[in-house]
Amino acid sequence: MNLELLANELLLDVFDYFPAVQLLRTFHGLNTRFDNLICTHFRKHRLDFRGASKKDFDIVCQVNLPLIIDRIVSLGLSDEDEIPQQIYLFRSYGWTLNRFENLRSLSFDSIRLGDMISDILPECSQLIHLNLTACCFGCAQNEILRFINSVWNLPKLIYCYLSFNFNYGLYIHVPTNVSLSMEHLSIVGVSYRPSQLADLSEHTPRLRYLAFDSSGTSDGEELRTSIPSLTELNLTFAGQPPNAIESLLRHMPNLYQLKVETLYVQMNGYEWEAIIRNYLPKLEVFQLKMKFQVNSEKYRKELFKSFRTPFWLKEHQWFIRFHYNLDDKSNMICLYTLPYNFTKLDIFFPVQIQSTCPNNQVYCSYDYVQQLLYRSSATEEIIMSNLNFPNITYLSITLPFNNQLLLLIQKLERLTSLEVSRPKTISDDDAQSQLQALLDHAPYLYSLKFQSWPEVQLLNRTHSIAEKLTPIAIKTQSIRRYNLRSYDHRFNDEDCIRMNYSSLGIHCEVLVIKVKNRTNILYLINSMPNLRALIVHSQDDADGNYPSLTDDRFVQWLKQNLPSTHSVKRDLRLLKYIRIWIQK
Repeated sequence: MNLELLANELLLDVFDYFPAVQLLRTFHGLNTRFDNLICTHFRKHRLDFRGASKKDFDIVCQVNLPLIIDRIVSLGLSDEDEIPQQIYLFRSYGWTLNRFENLRSLSFDSIRLGDMISDILPECSQLIHLNLTACCFGCAQNEILRFINSVWNLPKLIYCYLSFNFNYGLYIHVPTNVSLSMEHLSIVGVSYRPSQLADLSEHTPRLRYLAFDSSGTSDGEELRTSIPSLTELNLTFAGQPPNAIESLLRHMPNLYQLKVETLYVQMNGYEWEAIIRNYLPKLEVFQLKMKFQVNSEKYRKELFKSFRTPFWLKEHQWFIRFHYNLDDKSNMICLYTLPYNFTKLDIFFPVQIQSTCPNNQVYCSYDYVQQLLYRSSATEEIIMSNLNFPNITYLSITLPFNNQLLLLIQKLERLTSLEVSRPKTISDDDAQSQLQALLDHAPYLYSLKFQSWPEVQLLNRTHSIAEKLTPIAIKTQSIRRYNLRSYDHRFNDEDCIRMNYSSLGIHCEVLVIKVKNRTNILYLINSMPNLRALIVHSQDDADGNYPSLTDDRFVQWLKQNLPSTHSVKRDLRLLKYIRIWIQK
């Protein structure tokens, strides 16, 4: 079929299946009709550079972007390991965001320096949506305040999501600027003290939705001013007394929806009932998740009973479920309202389950869970349950696992990222067979990370030299990203040659690894045909201990021995690692 015979509406539907950069590289410039359709597409969809190869990124920035810049309404850039230095290179091409006159939404991921954001945001006066994810601040404290004020100074900003990773000793500021537009605010990764919320609300008077973390804040600090504008609150607490939560919620009388996640905060159903009855008369939606220690069966029974009052079962029909493992020496219990409305779940099998829901067959599908952290006892005992997790994209597992896991997850059609830990007590052969069995159930797995993995002394001898790989022989070809940072081994010349003939060496696009010397880096880049990003620590990198960012001899050596089209830079968050974005 001739593609040009399709109606415009069908072509626009086809465009939805293409990543943004691939769409431009494939269709832009073919003819006027396709160019106009692409412009129509980007009025509704994000120009997302995340996941682009360096070659495609360079071409789009230099060739395609100047022709569609006035049509872009949403832009996504990143500095994550797969595309290191992307934002810096974007700026190096002369692209300032004030040139995107119709830009309304901006997403940045994994930026290493907060001061860069403070320089960029003043160019974005037209923004309505701002999303900053996993951004690392290692700058001075006054730069954090400068950044916060630059966000609050955006005159049209309504929706703001800020996810941070601060260096030790740094903390979040309350803005001194006032935002008269912001209504929806999420702050993740750092904690606001309850006493700061009054100032935050004064500088954000139209705030209706707030998500924040109050973990690790000082005891005795209280919110003393009511915040009547808030109707939705997403709250995280860890290690604080129940009265800290009560003192906060009593000042939010107009909450319609409340979502709370706590760790090591022991509160029973009677206490929650009292808070809601006394202070939250308008509350309609309540989503709760608590993890804490329960040291006796007697207390478990009392806890269960406290959520069986008429308030829970009849007035609101808010049912709870909790699960625990009798072999778990930490005596942790996880209690939550149904249906489960959190994206992460930590579960230890075989699991004991209790619920106040009159029908045990409902709410068994945990559709909202995308990240599952799985552990199991050594026993093969299987306690049957109807729990299932159909939408998992990330799985963290500690070997060994029993057959319960495969019953729960069946075929992991959506799983793209796996993190696996191996204790020293499990043999090489058992680790090999268990991991391969798991991989066989994940046909679309993209990323594999070895975590807490001791060095393998003897490779599985049933595999040929081309299949052998430290730490494990991998038969799956779908995996494109391998993270070996936590594997207790440093790759030498022989290892790198072996890798070149393995499935990893042939198919890998992103590799995080430790090597013996700098020549291993050159070999990997030159020999792995699909490698587009390498994050590497070399044992002979003396500058990794005390790097001078202006005179980094190791980085300079790499630049001299690699093509100029490759981007080479030291990781400002993990200084021993070099991040290389490869153009082939």
